[in-house]
This record gives sequence, C-alpha cells and structure tokens, in this order.
Amino acid sequence: MKFFEALRWPNDHMDLRYETDKYTNLPVVTRVYDTDRANDADVGFVTREFASRIKQAQDQIESNRIMMLVLYIAAVLLPALVLTVVKGTILPAGFAIVYAFVVIFVVEMFNQVTINRMLKEIDDGAGNNGRRK
Repeated sequence: MKFFEALRWPNDHMDLRYETDKYTNLPVVTRVYDTDRANDADVGFVTREFASRIKQAQDQIESNRIMMLVLYIAAVLLPALVLTVVKGTILPAGFAIVYAFVVIFVVEMFNQVTINRMLKEIDDGAGNNGRRK
C-alpha cells in the first residue's frame, strides 16, 4: 500500500485492542472490530498470525518518536537556544517551538501510516482466514 493511500485508509470499522503477555511480551488480541463486527473475527487466529507484527509496528512507532525527539533536540532546539543567548532575541526559540508542532505532525503522520498498514493487514487476514466458525 502506498504512503498516501495508507494514510487515508478508512479504519473506522477497526477497534484493535490487545493486552501484552507478561511471559512472551507479545500482544494477545482481545478485540479486532467495532461492535458491529466484534464477534466476526477469531481473536486466537489474529493473535497467532499477527502478534509479532503488531509488536514490530509498535516498536517502530516508539523508535520513530524517540528519533524525532533526539534529532529535534540536537538539530533544532539546542542551536535555537544558543542563538537566543548569543543574539539576545527570543525569535530563534520561538521558531523552534513552532517548528516542533510541524515535526510532531509529520512524525505522527508516518506513525498513522504504520498503524493503518497493520490494521489493513489484519483486516485482510481476519476477513479471509480468521472468521469464527
């Protein structure tokens, strides 16, 4: 699935909920769809097939957020604070704060694509193979 297609994929019918198994640290899916289709998917099948990929997507989202924070501090915030002190004006610090909102928006856009790709993969798998018998 392409980036913008994944960004706009309609996921309003999905309601993925899981708990983390304390022994394997993998997700145990407790719910896949919203109330209209809640009993339609076999959560055991979804857990067996997609637990490692859900964990992988969760780890990717967390690493995106950490990378964003480290890069933002190193490349934007610290230089802006140094320029604020050296120049004696608040303008660079203000720019850094406004730029933070842009960076957070872009990173969360990538995270939403990761979530939507995972949900589409689960939807396709649960829709075809994971029907409750």
